[in-house]
Amino acid sequence: MNIRYINETNEVDWQQASKIISVIGWGERSAEDLKSAFQKSSFVRFAYLNNELVGMGRTVDDGKYYGWIVDLAILPEHQAKGIGTYILKELEADLAPFLSTMLTAAPGKSGFYEKLGWLKQTAAYIWPRSEKQKRDFTENA
Repeated sequence: MNIRYINETNEVDWQQASKIISVIGWGERSAEDLKSAFQKSSFVRFAYLNNELVGMGRTVDDGKYYGWIVDLAILPEHQAKGIGTYILKELEADLAPFLSTMLTAAPGKSGFYEKLGWLKQTAAYIWPRSEKQKRDFTENA
């Protein structure tokens, strides 16, 4: 499988990015909103198979101390092929100078991160914006 990775936003088909978010079950995000969010991110990665966007990820940070890896999303039919691992490792390297690097795993995906050396935090919190977030991200739901 010949995957091409890019780290800039200028050639991204944002409709394809929106489709990935929808297909993996993260709800609907407009192409315009995704473009805006990714363009404001310090570091981005996109994975292409032929000319199809099959995966992506980005970071948000304060420029010095804290960096978060967010929106790591791979089309289901391309998961477990090393694409997510590659993107994650690239973004980890981008954030290496920061004091702390964190992420929030999608429900059911904790094992992926733990297998790659990530540790589960004992005191992370979320202010739920919906009942679904409350169910998906808390033990008390």
